[in-house]
Parts: sequence; C-alpha cells; structure tokens
Amino acid sequence: MKLSDGEKIIISMLSDIHNEMNIDGQLNVKRVLDAMFGGHLWSLSWDYPGLFNVKEDDPQEVKETVDIIDMWSFIEHSFARLNDADKDLVRAANFGHDPEFSGFDGNNENHYGIAHHLIKEMGRWENFKGRYLNSHSRRVDGYLKMFVIFDSIRNNLGMRPNPAMTAQELVTIFEAVYPKKANANAPES
Repeated sequence: MKLSDGEKIIISMLSDIHNEMNIDGQLNVKRVLDAMFGGHLWSLSWDYPGLFNVKEDDPQEVKETVDIIDMWSFIEHSFARLNDADKDLVRAANFGHDPEFSGFDGNNENHYGIAHHLIKEMGRWENFKGRYLNSHSRRVDGYLKMFVIFDSIRNNLGMRPNPAMTAQELVTIFEAVYPKKANANAPES
C-alpha cells in the first residue's frame, strides 16, 4: 500500500479527532499511525484483512442471485396457494418434495455470499430469513435453467388477479432441470 503525503496528513488529522473525542472504534489508531510513520503499511493488511484486497462481487452474479431468489420466492408463494391435487403434481416434478429454496454452494458459488448479504444483512426476502442457505452442492446452473422458463411466465403474472403460478407452470419450471424421460410411458420393444 502506498499513501500520498496528503493522505498521511488526513489520517493524522483524523486520528487527532478520534483521540480527542475518545471514540471507541474498530481500528487501533495507534497501530495505524505506528505503521504509517514507521513505513510498515504492509502490516495493516495483516491486522485488518477485511479492509484491504476485498474482492468486489461480480455485477452479473449479483443480478443472477437476485433473479434466482426472486424466482424461488414466487415458486414457494405459488406452491402454497395450490390445492392438494395440484401440489402433488408439482411434488412429482420435484422428486416428491415440496419446492423450497435451498440456497447456493457456500464453497464453490459466490452467489452464496451475495444471497447471505441480501437476506441477512440487507433484510430483503424476509421469507428466507433464518434459513440455512448453504446447499453444499452447486445449484446455480440448474437455477439459471429454471429462471429462463420462470422469466417468460413472470411477464404474464402481473395481469392476473392473483400473481401466482399454476401447478403446470411450476412443473414446467422444474422440468427445465429435471426433464421427463422421453416416452417414459411408452411400452418397451
């Protein structure tokens, strides 16, 4: 890290204000000044690793994460409004399970950190707050296939008196990831 002379003056003045006002902050002002005046600016990245070299989220991944969370919010809302027979149709397309957003792979998908920040830090999508969002397996590719179908359906949801998807629309979304076997009911030759 390099600091200009002007930046050093600003840091010195801010530290004087900090000390004069007895502010109890997260940074150790003495340590910062010692590193700055001693030529050890490299040590600040050791002391405060979250402050330096932080990788910015990719805007495309942020958009994908928002789209996916929004889609799952609609899926779960729509499923809850179905009658029992329609729920069974959707469950059949989803391996017998109620559709529920299971998050992203915390080890391999940056979308996990973005979703965590959106839901837990920013308070968006309250319906997912408190959920364990680490799926422990990659999900983004499948979610994006689902989103292509969902996005075409969503364009018409606003015209409905109740903006919820039908059972068949939900099944179509799940079939984007779990396609039916071709001619599954056809007799064997």
